[in-house]
Amino acid sequence: MHNDFQAILHNERKQILNLMRSTQFTRLTNDLIHQQIIPFASYAPWETDEGFKQVFNDITGHTLIDKYRCYELWELAKQAAPLKGDVIEVGVWKGGTGSVIAKGSEGNSDSTVFLCDTFEGVVKVGDNDTIYKGGEHADTSEEIVNELLKKINAKNVTILNGIFPDDFMKEMDGKSFKFCHIDVDTYGSAKDIFDFVWPRMVAGGVVIFDDFGFWGCEGVTKLVNEIHVPGGFKVYNLNGHGLIIKYAV
Repeated sequence: MHNDFQAILHNERKQILNLMRSTQFTRLTNDLIHQQIIPFASYAPWETDEGFKQVFNDITGHTLIDKYRCYELWELAKQAAPLKGDVIEVGVWKGGTGSVIAKGSEGNSDSTVFLCDTFEGVVKVGDNDTIYKGGEHADTSEEIVNELLKKINAKNVTILNGIFPDDFMKEMDGKSFKFCHIDVDTYGSAKDIFDFVWPRMVAGGVVIFDDFGFWGCEGVTKLVNEIHVPGGFKVYNLNGHGLIIKYAV
C-alpha cells in the first residue's frame, strides 16, 4: 500500500512539473519562445561551500541574481583566478554579484576587479529590446557598493562610474581580461561591452551574459544567439547565463 501511494504521488508530481514546463509565456518577439524551465538535476554544491555561503549571506538585498547564478559566478571566478589578466563586471547595481566575483577572484592578488556602472540605470535601449525603456535599476549608488565591499573585505577592486566602454578607453588601454560578467539588460550595451572585451580576453577566459533567456531581456538573448567568434565556444546554461569561453587567442 505504501509503495502504491508513493507511485501515485510521484506521478502526480511529474504531471504537475510537465504542465509547468509546457506552459508558454506571452511572446514579446516572434522568434523567441519562453517556457518555465525546471531541470531534473538536484545536486546543490552551494550548500556545502562555506566561503560562498558567507558571501551570499552578506549580499542579501544587494543583488537581483538568484543563488544558482551567484554560485556559478563564484566558481568561474575561482577557476579563472590563476590566469593572467583582470576581472570586470559591467552592470553592478548594488554590488552583490560584484562582491561574489571579487571574493572568488582572490586566488590571484595581482588582478584588479573592475566594477562598472552608471549608477543611473539602464542605458542604450534600442529596437532589439522589449521591456526596458531606459533608466531602470537606478536605485543604487557608488557609496552603497563601496560599503558592501568594505563589509566583505574585498581586495583589489576599482569602481568605474560611467558607461562602459565609452567612458573608459584610456583607463582600459593595454588591459587584458580573464573574466567578464555582463549584466546590462539591453542588446546595444551588451554588444558594445562584448565587442570591446573579447579581443582582450586571454585564452581560458570567460564572458558571462546575465539576462540570457529571460523573458523581457530578449535583446540580450538575441545578441548571444548571434555571436559567432573564432577561438571561442558558447554554452547555454539553463539557469539564465550565456557563457562564451575563449580557448585560443
